[in-house]
Amino acid sequence: MRAPLLALLLWPGLALAQDPPAPRPVAPAEERPAPRPAAEPATKPEPQDEKPRPEEPKPQLDQPEPKKPEPEEPAGPPVHTRLRESDFDHSACLLELTLLGADYAPQAPLTDPDQPDCGIDRPILLHAPLPGIEIPGGAPMRCDMARQLAHWLRDFVRPASARLPGQPRLVALEPSSTYQCRATVGNDSANLSEHAFGNAFDIAAFRFEDGSRIAIEPREDQGDLAEAFQRAVRGAACLYFTTVLGPGANAAHDNHLHLDIKARRGGWRLCQ
Repeated sequence: MRAPLLALLLWPGLALAQDPPAPRPVAPAEERPAPRPAAEPATKPEPQDEKPRPEEPKPQLDQPEPKKPEPEEPAGPPVHTRLRESDFDHSACLLELTLLGADYAPQAPLTDPDQPDCGIDRPILLHAPLPGIEIPGGAPMRCDMARQLAHWLRDFVRPASARLPGQPRLVALEPSSTYQCRATVGNDSANLSEHAFGNAFDIAAFRFEDGSRIAIEPREDQGDLAEAFQRAVRGAACLYFTTVLGPGANAAHDNHLHLDIKARRGGWRLCQ
């Protein structure tokens, strides 16, 4: 009996072959759980009485932003105040006039209530630019204008008069226009004239001791000494004044010689 028992211990498969396992019981069909129903696809409920949303405006990238109004620049000081001389320059100019022998008198400032740019801050009333050469009635102007006038008369006009017949002595300048608040004439300009700042003086005629006079007028190819005198003093004037206008420049200057000291860029001068 030991041999068969030993064989059973060593070969368990033999025992299983002899005794097959019992079949697995199957649950009855009615006891099986029912299969899970397939999930239906979720559907979004349709909106009821929902109004369409208005479209938002798209930003306009190609249009520039409106410019903000620029602040108005404050108006500058009146022209006559910008031309005001310093204390030193004014004193030096008056001293030079005195040394030249000019007859003048300081005046109160000149202004115009209707045009704030017009005026002379430190005017003088010039009676005689040089001894013996008077301006009848006097002429208000800035000191620098009077100084240039005196040098021109001393260096060129008085010597030129000595070349006239009989060498008459120059005794007077007949003024055409002195200080006057007005626009320039002859070129339809709205700009103020240099007369409005005391920078200009117009000569209508030169008077001599013998009673003769040379009036400023168109003198073309007359070939006399009066024409030579007018041409000579007019040409020399451009060495002292920045603007010299006379007959031929325009119709407005056919009867006088306009002299002024208008400041221009680069020292440019207008001589016509």
